[in-house]
Amino acid sequence: MDTERSDRKAASFLRGGKVRESKTQTYERRFSFPPEIVFPQLCPSRELDWIPGWDCDLVHTSTGYAEDGCVFSTPATNALGDGIWVFTRYQPDQLVEVVRVGGSTVTYLRIRLVDHHDGACTGIWNLRITALNGDGNEVVASRPDHEPGFEKMLDGLEHFLRTGRMLRPA
Repeated sequence: MDTERSDRKAASFLRGGKVRESKTQTYERRFSFPPEIVFPQLCPSRELDWIPGWDCDLVHTSTGYAEDGCVFSTPATNALGDGIWVFTRYQPDQLVEVVRVGGSTVTYLRIRLVDHHDGACTGIWNLRITALNGDGNEVVASRPDHEPGFEKMLDGLEHFLRTGRMLRPA
């Protein structure tokens, strides 16, 4: 098998081609509800019900809700900025993977629910934000390693599941 061209490309990149900043953030939350109650809320439409200030436009979905291949967009007021989001993996009650491309960065988001089989589950959010260019390097470098606002958002999800109402900012 002739892999000379691909080997040269990979070697060139590894020798210090274009340096693109990347940052990974992980958030974990135990919920007082099983995955089948938490999972439906991991949806751009349903997030309108529990995330204050959330906004999105649905681009492609056959149900109006999250599903495999669902596409939506967010405006510049979104915490990660304007962008196009695509669900690349959708396993009900277990896992979603979403890729967002917008501005000068791309974000890979993986949310996994771990069932404790006692009426509770743990949600694990992994975000990897990668620069697409020099401006993106600045955006990634300016992001904190841990965002308190994300923790507050997860508090809001637990509150919504418990009360059926959005937790309003203090």
